[in-house]
Amino acid sequence: MAKYEQLSNFIISNVGGKENIVSITHCMTRLRIKLNDKSKANINELENNKEIISCQEAEGKLQVIIGTHVGDVYEDIIRIIGDNQQKDDEPQEKGSFINVFAATITKIVVPALGVLLACGIISGLNSVLMATGVITADSGTYILLNAMGNACLTFFPVILGYTSAVAFGMDPFVGMILGAILIFPNIAVDMNAGEALFTVFEGTPFAMPVFKTFFGLPIIFPANGYTSTLIPIMLINLFASKVEKVLKKHLPAVTQQFMTPFITILFAGAIGVLVIGPISMILQNGLQAALTWLIGTSKILAFAVITLIYQPLVIFGLHWPLITLGIMEFATGGCSLIVASIFPASFTHMAACLAVLLRTKSPKMKSISLPAFLSACFCIIEPSIYGVTLPVKKRFAYCMAGGLVGGLILVLTNSPMYAVSMGVTGFMAFVNPAVGNFTGLIWCLVACLAAMAVTFTLTWVTYKPGEDGKNEDDVVYESTKNITHKKEVIASPVSGEVKALFTMKDEAFAKGSLGKGVCIVPDEGKIVAPFDGTIGALYPTGHALCIESENGAQVLIHVGTDTFDVKENIFTTLKKQGDKVKKGETLIKVDLKKMKEIGLNTETAVVVTNSNDYLDVINTNKNRISCNEPLMTTVISDVSLEMAKA
Repeated sequence: MAKYEQLSNFIISNVGGKENIVSITHCMTRLRIKLNDKSKANINELENNKEIISCQEAEGKLQVIIGTHVGDVYEDIIRIIGDNQQKDDEPQEKGSFINVFAATITKIVVPALGVLLACGIISGLNSVLMATGVITADSGTYILLNAMGNACLTFFPVILGYTSAVAFGMDPFVGMILGAILIFPNIAVDMNAGEALFTVFEGTPFAMPVFKTFFGLPIIFPANGYTSTLIPIMLINLFASKVEKVLKKHLPAVTQQFMTPFITILFAGAIGVLVIGPISMILQNGLQAALTWLIGTSKILAFAVITLIYQPLVIFGLHWPLITLGIMEFATGGCSLIVASIFPASFTHMAACLAVLLRTKSPKMKSISLPAFLSACFCIIEPSIYGVTLPVKKRFAYCMAGGLVGGLILVLTNSPMYAVSMGVTGFMAFVNPAVGNFTGLIWCLVACLAAMAVTFTLTWVTYKPGEDGKNEDDVVYESTKNITHKKEVIASPVSGEVKALFTMKDEAFAKGSLGKGVCIVPDEGKIVAPFDGTIGALYPTGHALCIESENGAQVLIHVGTDTFDVKENIFTTLKKQGDKVKKGETLIKVDLKKMKEIGLNTETAVVVTNSNDYLDVINTNKNRISCNEPLMTTVISDVSLEMAKA
């Protein structure tokens, strides 16, 4: 018997049987079941089951709230009823471009984190053995460890070819082949061999020589190839996924097994090399030209920009122009301030990983942050970026801030590097070999310590319980069989018509920026306490207050829109900030009649401002509500509760 088969059968039976299920999907904590006949669902029976937190109808579907193990229950239900009825008709979550892009990259890279971390540690070990003289560069030990340490990043396009294909819903083996094409042995050398036929954008910073053609079409291939790159294979597979879907829709079923991959590889592979690859090169060349101009215009400003953008560029695989500029410095002067300015970056990731390691209660995040810390010691920051900092974007910003501080210290003290060596093995590169001057080394230590202090402090102080592992795509607590869930009911502080929060005219509330909750159009002029708790803040006008329950729920009650500067005697406060109150006590009296007379909107937002601390916040499905009736229910697991206490 599957782990949740008994519960799954119970749910199926009490929603009217599998024949009554039109479709079923799930989010982080709940099943969303669309039924043929809603009257066949036995909601009371479902809610009385101890393994079900709550059950309600919303958005035209029956929502069965289970907890973090909902994915396992969903899989068991699918096995029982079959997947022929399933339709993924859930609306895709929208967000800003940065949020969507960061989430996509994380989704693609996270599956490769294990081998990325392992190879990073091996590479760091090899560097230490070399630096201490235990092994030499021509030894078999070095050669083998070097292959082990660099295999993952060297063949990253193949690995990400698989994971990005899975993320985009295409054949992962086709994705791997497309990645392999980019790094095929000697392809970069062969594509750039011989005399250039012509140069694209000749005479500009975007000049790119063309040595070969594909049926007469120019092939622009980077001299260093696409080894270790991220963006090209992602974009190629995004394009390939569209091609594959079209082919599956129109090709005869009998030919799809071989014709679909054949056409996809041929078409997407050619477009990838001919179009998508060159676009990434144009981005690199443009960045290099901009940096060269900036350094000539203002040295301090230039290096501030370099130190700030270096880490984001690593995400895009566009950091090579900075390295190229550094090599040019070495060629002309025997040292590089550009490479020195980005040297502290890896130490900021060490600091971020250390702060998270010490603060997190998540076993999975501990298992990621420790090896990511060790990898960052040797300037391998990808494990930290994709596993620790980028998933919680503010941490990545703190690393950028620390890198800016450390980099500018080295620039202002004119402390260049006399060799290209990063991480803990790179400190000696700040010693001037011509005169044996250790001043640069001292400033390097100061810069790295300052960078680490900035990042560690910001990460530590702003850390919030529940930041690690609450995403649906990367659930930290996979073994949730024995996890119990605690609920807190929040009563309605006002009576009236209940509406969805997104319908509010106030965009801050409508977009959910201040937390999850509901909108109530009041029909009675009083605001009461939704639970036993303490008034945390009470605005002078009386139009809004924050109240915290004894169990930690923080609720904001905001009456009307544009009421923050109302001078009329509309709000009468009966309590003050810091007062202890009991559920149902009147806190504010509101003159609704006067509000309407002067044209004020009376919509009242009731939101849980610390929604992120909970697994879910479940709203009532009633259209009208009275004071003290259940309005919302917060759900937290015992694991999350322990994290919240930390």
